[in-house]
This record gives sequence, C-alpha cells and structure tokens, in this order.
Amino acid sequence: CICGLTQTQRELSKMSLFAKGKDDALEEDQLVLHTESLEHSRTESMQSEDPVSDEEAVVPVDVPYAKCRWDFFLSHKQSNAQDAVQNLRLALSERFLGASFWLDIEQDPTVKGMCHGVSNSRNVLIFLTEGISDSKFCQMEMRWALEANRNLILVMETDDRHGKPNMEELIHRCPDDLKAIFTQNEIIPWFRDPEFRFVSVDKILKSCADDPRRNASNRKAAKPLVYGKGGDSEEGAEVFDRSFVIFTAMCGVALPGAGPKTKCWAVAVRIILLTCGMMCCSRLLTPEGPAFLDYLTIIQIVAAHPMIFLLLHVMLVLLRSDLIADLLENHIDCPSEGKKLRFKTKLLTGLVALLTTTLSLWGWVGYLPGFFHPYYLTSGNGLVVYGIAHGLTWILILPIFFGSFFAALMIMFTLQELCNMALLTAYNELNSELEHEGLEAVVKRGDGINVTDHDLYRFEVKYAKSWELYKKIQSHTAMPLFVFWFIELGLVIWSVWSMAQGAQSDVNDWRVPHLKSYWNLVVRLSWFVGGSPWFGAGCWITALLPWGSIYYAWRMNNLSKRLIFKNPTTRHAFRSFLAEFALEFRVSFLQATPKGLLLFVPILVVNTLGFVFDALRLFNSI
Repeated sequence: CICGLTQTQRELSKMSLFAKGKDDALEEDQLVLHTESLEHSRTESMQSEDPVSDEEAVVPVDVPYAKCRWDFFLSHKQSNAQDAVQNLRLALSERFLGASFWLDIEQDPTVKGMCHGVSNSRNVLIFLTEGISDSKFCQMEMRWALEANRNLILVMETDDRHGKPNMEELIHRCPDDLKAIFTQNEIIPWFRDPEFRFVSVDKILKSCADDPRRNASNRKAAKPLVYGKGGDSEEGAEVFDRSFVIFTAMCGVALPGAGPKTKCWAVAVRIILLTCGMMCCSRLLTPEGPAFLDYLTIIQIVAAHPMIFLLLHVMLVLLRSDLIADLLENHIDCPSEGKKLRFKTKLLTGLVALLTTTLSLWGWVGYLPGFFHPYYLTSGNGLVVYGIAHGLTWILILPIFFGSFFAALMIMFTLQELCNMALLTAYNELNSELEHEGLEAVVKRGDGINVTDHDLYRFEVKYAKSWELYKKIQSHTAMPLFVFWFIELGLVIWSVWSMAQGAQSDVNDWRVPHLKSYWNLVVRLSWFVGGSPWFGAGCWITALLPWGSIYYAWRMNNLSKRLIFKNPTTRHAFRSFLAEFALEFRVSFLQATPKGLLLFVPILVVNTLGFVFDALRLFNSI
C-alpha cells in the first residue's frame, strides 16, 4: 500500500531520530531510503494504472482454506509501517512455525498481484497507522478481503513516532463501505516492548482463521469421510469407494456417514456375532454327531469371534476419531494419489467379496449337512433345536464373519494409504508444480525444480506433522495385531509337536471314524486348512499387512531420490532431513521391516505346517 513520504515527513523523521541516538538514526535513514526506493519502483510500475479502474478489472476469489497459498496477507502503509510490519512478521514466525506471508516487497506488487494475494491468504492482517484509510491501494485490499470472505485481523500501531492513528479520525476519513471493518472487528494494539509484544502476538494468533473443516469432526458421524478440496465435489473426495461402502453395509459394518438402517443392522450384527460365539462354545459340550469334528477347530472359531470384533472395533473407533479428522482435513491434498486409492479400493473390494463368497460357500458345504443331518432332526429331543439353530445361524453368520474380517483389514489398508497421501502432500510446499501435477509426474518429467530455503522449511514442518500423525495412527492400529501375534506365538508349541508326529496316517486317531462316516467333515477340514484365521490364508493376510508399509517407504525414498533440485545444496538438506524419518510400521516389538520378516515369518510357517501336518495325518488315514 503506497503513499509517498513528503519532505516534511522526512524532516520530522530525522528530528525524532537525533533524539534516539546516532545508531538508531542511521538505521532509520536506511529504512527511509529503502522505502523511497520501493515507492519509486512501485510508482513506475503503476503510473499507467488507475486504482479505481484496476479494482473493477480484477475479481477476488473465495479460495478454500486448504488451497490458500499464504497464512497472512500484510496490508499496510509503507511510509510509516514498513519496519513495524517486518518486526511483526518475525514475531509471528517465531510463534507460528512455518507461517507464510504475502508482503508486497517480496511478491507481485501490481493490482492483479495484490488481489491474487488477498484471495489466496487465510488471514488479511491490516496494520493500522495514520493515513491508512486514505490509501487507495489499502482500500482496494480491504474491499477484496470482504468480497473473498477473508478473515480480518486489525492491528494498531501504539507508538506516536511511528504513525499511531487517531481512530476516530481514521474511521471518519474512511469510505462508508469500509467503516464496518473498524467497528465490527477487534483492534489489537501492537507494542514494541518485547514483554507486551508477546501479548499482541498471542491475540493475533487467537484471531487467526480456524480451518472450517477442523470442527467437522462432530459432523463426521452424519457424513462420509472426505479429504482435500476440489475432488469429486466441493466438499472433497470421499475416502471409501461406493462399492466398499455397499459391501461393508451388507456385512453390518457402519462406516462414518452410514444411514440409520445400516446402523441398526450393524447393532444387530454385533448381537448375532455374540450369540454365535456363545453357541460355538456350546458345541464343546456336544462331542457327538455329524456336526462335531474335533475341539481344535471349535476353539479356532470361538477365538476368532472376539479377535474380529476387536479388530473391527479398533478400526471404526479410529475412523471416527479426531486423529483421522485432522489427517483428512488438514494434511491431504493429493488428487493423483486419490484416484489411485479409489481404483485400489474397487479392485480390493471385488477381491474380498469373492473371497467372502468362496469361503462362505465352502464353509456351508462343510457345516450345514452336519447340522441338518437326520441324526439331529429325527432325534425327538433337544438335539432338533440344536441342529436347526446352529444350521440357521451358520447360514447367516458366515458371510458376516468373513465380510467383517476383510472389511477391518481393508480399513487398515486404507489408513496406510491415507498416511502415505499425507506425506506426499507435504511435497506440495516445495514447489507449485508438485502441487498441481503430483510428485510422481514431476519426477517422471525429469525437470529440475526451484526450491528456496523457506519452501524447504515449510515442507519440513508439514512433513514432520504428517509423520507424527502417521505414527500415532500406527500406535492405535497396533493393539489387535499385538493380540494376534501373542496367540500365534502361543500356538508354536502345538505346531512343533504336530510336525514332530509326521504326516503319515494314524488310524488310532479318534477323529478318523468321524471323517469316514460323514463326508462333510472332510470338506470342513479342508476349509480350515485353506481359510483358518490362525493357520490358513486369513492368518497370513492379517500377519503381513503391516509389512505393506515397506512398499510405501521404498516408493517414497525412490521418488525423493529422483526428484531433481536446481540448487544442489537445498537437495542435500532435503535428503538429510528425510533420512531421519522411518516410514515402516514400527510399534513396540512389532517391527515391520525386512529384517523383521526373518523373525515373524518363521512363526507363521511353523504354525501353518503344524496344522497342515495334522490334516495330512487325517487325510492319509481315510
């Protein structure tokens, strides 16, 4: 905002400087000369511009909070506020780490450039000094701020030597359409004394615009989870693809944003799961008939119920937490990765739907002929109710059982993808090309990018915050994995014993007569070999899912290595910074690293082989 210094103002400034001392006078002289040079260059660039006509030529835009380029637009009168605004900027930067500022001496000082700056700033800070309401450029900036719905912060100079304004006169001289700015907003006094200045900065930071999505966590229960802006709709892109939402709803999993019917069905499913677990326990008391194979398979099913319940509960609670709301609302703006996530979700939803259907049909063949066998239906006693109740329950529960299990694993996978997207979003701070095209596209193009020290600093702040959220999310998802691995470790003793028995037939095994008498039990045994949550495919999927983070760590490292900087020194600092952050899943003893596979995979192999050896002994016996 430019207003020329008159000769009288210069002389008054010099007179006040002699009272302060020669050192202060020299510093102020340099400031005046610097201001004069800025005014001269600014005047030359705008000699042909009419502020009024130019104001009509440009139109401010209400840019969403997440898309704003700067945190503060510093509107001031250069003739008496230049030094104060610079000091204010330094003070804010000390308290607001990574804050970005639009300042005319650093940006495009044209009318178009100023309008762009106002539109793309989250806060417009107006530094009030004598004569600011007379400045045509300051008036334009105020009008743009109103039209673009920017958050206004008014800060007033309190030193008479530096242009302390008379507020009554300032408002009186202000155009009528702008007077409301001064009457409807709190005016924060700016003190130069360090102790009082701290209070001023604190009040300024409290007056900053709140992310309108930050308070959306209370609305998430009624709306689907979304991230970023400019995705599928003005409110952002939905995290979960529609196909996955339908799949989970059918399985009784109420994702955030689910309707009343889905929520009621989810409650019913929990009751069904609890009932099924209790009914499975009752089968331990009836070791006869075509529905009974052995105690080991029953214990597997009984133990799987609370395990799936715990896994799903932890994932759903995490999805509704402020932690995920913060991640989605403030840390993800990565459209290219969002499209990949939707594709992966569709593909995996189709795969888990196929697995759920296959395992359910396989399980029905192994269980239903036993429960609906004449042994129970024609017994004439309580066994009739036992057979029918268990049969109907298994018809209903198997798709829900496997669907809930795979849905929980899919949510865990999606959270890993979202954390990766948050880390990639931090790269947007390095250069505008990365923001518009994405990291992978810029790397493939092979062109160097300009990255300033301030860009690198903002990247470091953003990346560190996203990484911190990533680690917190890992900690929350780790609990059911801990329980799973403790159980797996406990099964090693039995598995080693089973392998020691060999795979040869054992006709003395008491299960052999049952298998020879009822064909469905043979199918059931094969079903456990393929789909057991403790020995089969379900076990391996659950166990190795955390190791998927190795892929993300490798991909991030590979892309950052191939990213070309025009400044080699900045690139070295960039690479050194990234080396400090481990991206693998690491929580307590569960270290999902390549070396960690050497410890954990043998446990899975031993348990799987133990159960396979047990099944082979039975198959060879019949």
